[in-house]
Amino acid sequence: MKFNTIRNYFVRTVHPRTFKNKFLHFALKGKNVECPCCGSKYITFLPAGLQKRANAKCIKCGSLERQRTLWLYLKEKNIFANPVKLLHVAPDRQLYAKFSKLKNIEYHPIDLQPDMYGYGSKTKKMDVTSMSYQDNFFDVVICSHVLEHVPDDMKAMREMFRVLKNNGYAILNVPVNSHLENTFEDPSVTDPKRREEIFGQCDHVRIYGQDYVTRLSEAGFAVEVINYVSRFTHNEKFRLGLKENELIYYCTK
Repeated sequence: MKFNTIRNYFVRTVHPRTFKNKFLHFALKGKNVECPCCGSKYITFLPAGLQKRANAKCIKCGSLERQRTLWLYLKEKNIFANPVKLLHVAPDRQLYAKFSKLKNIEYHPIDLQPDMYGYGSKTKKMDVTSMSYQDNFFDVVICSHVLEHVPDDMKAMREMFRVLKNNGYAILNVPVNSHLENTFEDPSVTDPKRREEIFGQCDHVRIYGQDYVTRLSEAGFAVEVINYVSRFTHNEKFRLGLKENELIYYCTK
């Protein structure tokens, strides 16, 4: 057996995390919650985040609130109905698994370091601030919880605007601090520990404020802020593992 084959077998069958997940998968089986991404049902989802959020992470597929919200929204929008060219920046693996199997989607997942994150084979190594695609190429662009990691986010926004068709749409979600009027960033902060202290995560470079929509508008987009989760009842939010105020930033040219 080659080394990679042995390593992959070890990770799948012997690694302690795998044992833990398998144990939890059976121990927490139930009907209280249901993951929209993989269909698994449990007593509860697992806590997740630096400041632990209850009922947040699916045991089977690892989806968080934002992936489940986005998948439900796209299903309602019926992204499966017509042929589309889809750009997916730094793809969530749960959504990658969905999009890569849909026959109506010409799927283009990209990431600056695809090998590091174990994305599927379709993922191209590409910088979102300098993409090789021609103008007006994509029907749909999805970039969820990525821009807070990108030093020149305005350049990335302008690039996504450039490759989006005039009749297409982009979903450009980021975590926004609703109590912060203006986005806070400090390029001089490069130490991971210091970034975690200031921005809340070691690989974040800013905290977006209420001016996030203005930044998108300056890149050329018309923006609609959709509070999609508000459509669900309290019990539905718990059952599907959705988070209050998980906003969707729906952008068009």
